[in-house]
Amino acid sequence: MPLRADISAEILAWLSPASLRKLNATWRGRGFGHADEIIEDIAGTLDEDTFDYEALLGHMEAQYLSDAREGFAVSYHALYAWLAQVVYQLLYRRQVERRDSYREGLQYFEGIARLAQNNHPLWIFSLNHDVLVECIAALFGIEVNAGYSARTVFLPCRSADGQPVAALAAEVLSEAELASGQLPFFKTGWPGINLLKMHGALDVFTYGDGRDLIRLKPEDQTFDAIIDALQIANEGLLDPNLVSSLVPDPLKLANKIPYIDSDGKPQVLGRTLLASAARLTDPYPPLLQRRLLEYFRANLAQADRLVTIGYSMTDAEINDILTDWLESSGTRQLEIVAPGIAQVPSFLETLSAQIELTPASATTYLERVG
Repeated sequence: MPLRADISAEILAWLSPASLRKLNATWRGRGFGHADEIIEDIAGTLDEDTFDYEALLGHMEAQYLSDAREGFAVSYHALYAWLAQVVYQLLYRRQVERRDSYREGLQYFEGIARLAQNNHPLWIFSLNHDVLVECIAALFGIEVNAGYSARTVFLPCRSADGQPVAALAAEVLSEAELASGQLPFFKTGWPGINLLKMHGALDVFTYGDGRDLIRLKPEDQTFDAIIDALQIANEGLLDPNLVSSLVPDPLKLANKIPYIDSDGKPQVLGRTLLASAARLTDPYPPLLQRRLLEYFRANLAQADRLVTIGYSMTDAEINDILTDWLESSGTRQLEIVAPGIAQVPSFLETLSAQIELTPASATTYLERVG
């Protein structure tokens, strides 16, 4: 599964303070440039020893929400959307271009199938954006429920002359449904996996006016069908010639995918990686994130034991929920699985009696369970 350090290293392999300044010069020539002060602020984070792409995204988000200087919030917002798109593409390319190695490696996650056999349902709360949990479940014949409705929409795939040649299916989660607090996850006793992705996902997009979500619905539940659906959404909804005629400059649609709906009208899907690039006056992206976190809090409250695998323990909002969960009952147990872990994270020290440390990789741990 892709790690923050890996993605950060990939970004730094081509993005340096000098290359960022050159990019900005190019953007200025196309009418999308940013103030030198902003570029230098971002350039100052591109240090090999300390760079973390999630921290930079968080910094840019905070700046565009708080900087009242004329044009500065707009620039931070645009740079946030650009970097989020870069990260999305890096993660997406890993999924598509390494599909053979991923397919071969999924067998080492059989422990998830054993956990699902012993927990009806098995809840998985994920901060990852990939579709590997879905692929693992497909390999072992486990049904996955992401809390979406049974309604299905179809996105037309069009040729260069605009004619529909196929359709990509997706399941829907409306704004009202998300706000209801009653998503249709599997009930207690039902076999399968309830999967809640709290920071967006490669296969989840904002839809319509940007208030509803859709999740890609593969033709069948196999590894290849799941990856194929992801590739069609990113590369197959429009012929490249049609894309260039609709969107002459891709910077105008950073972090979004253009398509033409069944009525022939141009539309966009918004990528949901971490947060979407919505209008600055629009509070919905933070609200969307907040609602997903509240679903995490509510459904975690039903559990007595939680295992974290590979979590860095650096997300303040997640950490607050974990702390509250442990403090509310002395019988609750948290197991932290991470290579080389030797001590309880400082924010959990007072709750160390309820915490078990397991210094192991994900595959090693999953080989032991069940």
